[in-house]
Amino acid sequence: MNKLKEKLHNNEVCLGTHVSLNDPVITELMGNVGFDYLWIDTEHTAIDLNCLQQHLIAARAACVSAIVRVPCVDQVRVKPILEMGPDGIVFPQVNSYQLAKTAIEACMYPPKGNRGFGPRRAIQFGRVSLSDYYQAVDDNLLRILQVENVHAVEDFVKIVTVEGIDAFIIGPCDLAASMGHFNDLRHPEIVSAMRHVIQTAQKNHIPIGVSFGACTYEDILFWHDLGVNLISLAADTDLLLHGAEHYLKEMKKCFHS
Repeated sequence: MNKLKEKLHNNEVCLGTHVSLNDPVITELMGNVGFDYLWIDTEHTAIDLNCLQQHLIAARAACVSAIVRVPCVDQVRVKPILEMGPDGIVFPQVNSYQLAKTAIEACMYPPKGNRGFGPRRAIQFGRVSLSDYYQAVDDNLLRILQVENVHAVEDFVKIVTVEGIDAFIIGPCDLAASMGHFNDLRHPEIVSAMRHVIQTAQKNHIPIGVSFGACTYEDILFWHDLGVNLISLAADTDLLLHGAEHYLKEMKKCFHS
């Protein structure tokens, strides 16, 4: 079992951040900081397949787990990403039981699913035997579904029954928007929906987390108190921006005072 998946199954807290820029040096740099994992995003970024592979190579060099968010629940689009051997796959906008089932089946070989067989980097280009890979692949891949729509909340009691789900991630911004409270993440209806999802996942012994941008300590404490144990905050762009702003402010303080 990969180390990130093992930590989650042991109910340990896992801390990560997002990668959105193309340069794989970013993944190597942030991977050496000490995060439990990096979330490489191909849903909202310009990261293509070739660029993604370079990020995964950099993550391995930094000995950090790497999970990849795919653009949508699509067996064809997720297939080449699986062949690259990421530690986990994140499916966005999984808004129904049927979509959850489709997502999980896309990650698993028959008879459990319908993934086509053709691993490349995932078997170290032939150093790992196909039989060994087949026996271990389900334990070595973290399958994560995002809950970010009111329809997912309404169907969640059924969604958690899909076999093969390793974790859930709440997408609070899209969830709030779908409930008519855009950018109002503390609205009582949004908090109630998130509590329902978190408690339902926990009752079914499935780890659950959140993906969010740069935020304050109080925001982090808010997620902590809700009970998540997989938390992805900020991104390379946030860290670069805030670092640049901080050092410019310090220089101005010294030279313009």
